Amino acid sequence: MAKELPSGLIVPPESFSAERLTRQAQEFGYAQANTLEALIWDYELYGQFQQRASDSCRLKGGAAVQLYVPAERQRASVDVDVLTTMPQREMQRLLEEISKSYSAEQPYLQFEPFIPDEPAAIEGLYSYTTLAPSSLGQKWQLEDGTLVESRMIKVDIHETSSLPHGERRDGVAAGIQLGYQPLCVSRGYLIAEKLLTQARNTIGVPDDRYQDLPKHLYDLDSLLLSTDVVESLDEASNWLSMLIGDQGKQWQGMAGVEQVLDDLETSLLNLAIIDYSDERQRYASAVQRLETLYLPGGSRMRLHQWATMAARSSAIVRLFKLRIRKEEEIIKDLYPQVDHLAGEIRSHTEASKLTRIFCELLPDPLRRMRQLRGSPPERLFWLLVTWDNLSELEEIVSSY
Repeated sequence: MAKELPSGLIVPPESFSAERLTRQAQEFGYAQANTLEALIWDYELYGQFQQRASDSCRLKGGAAVQLYVPAERQRASVDVDVLTTMPQREMQRLLEEISKSYSAEQPYLQFEPFIPDEPAAIEGLYSYTTLAPSSLGQKWQLEDGTLVESRMIKVDIHETSSLPHGERRDGVAAGIQLGYQPLCVSRGYLIAEKLLTQARNTIGVPDDRYQDLPKHLYDLDSLLLSTDVVESLDEASNWLSMLIGDQGKQWQGMAGVEQVLDDLETSLLNLAIIDYSDERQRYASAVQRLETLYLPGGSRMRLHQWATMAARSSAIVRLFKLRIRKEEEIIKDLYPQVDHLAGEIRSHTEASKLTRIFCELLPDPLRRMRQLRGSPPERLFWLLVTWDNLSELEEIVSSY
């Protein structure tokens, strides 16, 4: 059973063509064009929300991240996350209105409540699924056994009492025109949101979704590449307490914030040595899945590079801890210096000497890990740096 595109699209119909999707996938090096098709449907569905309720909705999550990063870093995504102040009953009416506007036949573009086997206990989070037509021949089997040319898109609705400031982003994904400017949460909000996914023992990605860990770390690293990252980090630090508290009553208040940040730092430090840990193969498999399904060709990295990303994120968590203790200018004062020094280390001509010295400075038990002696010095730097030893590290780098 095949289905043509419905009427009422916001994204230009040619952006969904098999020819266009395949060409863009080849140009950017995606191993599979079908997940790129899902990303475009994410933007189409959110466009329908924005057209009807722009004062009540913001795009968040992975689809929003891609609109803040260069085209060569944009990854595919199969889910769309919407932040809204609309009550669930009102949102249900909006979804029914969107379905009618498409004039689509069953089973296409009908929104059905999605209840996972183990629902997350997060207040205000509810989800729907819908079948979107596929021009690439993707198949979905209905309950009666019928195969339809479609793909499943999940829409996660996050209800909140108030919306953050929105920012309209250029409507282009992997070179494909979206036909409108999506209204997204800010870069700082996204940095805080993506960072918290890595708090594995508290509010982060649960173990049964382990394969999602690299995806969120990749998004976080992409967001940190911006030229205005200092302002975004400062904003992110302001969002942390609220986003942590939104995960449940047990995380509200300063004690909950501190517990999550401690867990976050520990989790990231474990990932910063992932290529030498017992989890190596499991994480490598998750990275391979991410590369095969979602990443552009130029963004595929070796495992030690993923470890370096985690090490940098752990250093940022240490910075946020100081910021939350009311040291107001800590980010603006120190992060530019740290980031600049990391760049010098990355291009240093005496990398082996820096590695040897940095290894001697590592705390136990890291210093006893013989494998780290072969690490690029940048990873060791991010593991080491605190806001008290920066001058010492600068002097070491300048001496070689």
